[in-house]
Amino acid sequence: MCKIQDAIQKISKRSQSDVIILWVGHKKISGKLYMCDDGKCEDSIVTLQDAIVECCHGSDDCQFHEFKWINIPSRAIKAFTFKCCVK
Repeated sequence: MCKIQDAIQKISKRSQSDVIILWVGHKKISGKLYMCDDGKCEDSIVTLQDAIVECCHGSDDCQFHEFKWINIPSRAIKAFTFKCCVK
């Protein structure tokens, strides 16, 4: 398992929230982390349910895109946190 994906899975088990916020390049992605306890998840892929992708071009021009499911290569993730940690 990829180190980022492994860290996300481990921290999520201790987190008070199942909603994760990821930064991929200049995009902010939030959604419910899909936990794969049956071993059927793809290695190096983080899957989010009910995801919202925020694309900002400048400080005033942001677009939001909603997805029922989104799969993100863990190597593309620059940073992450859980919703319970956001002020």
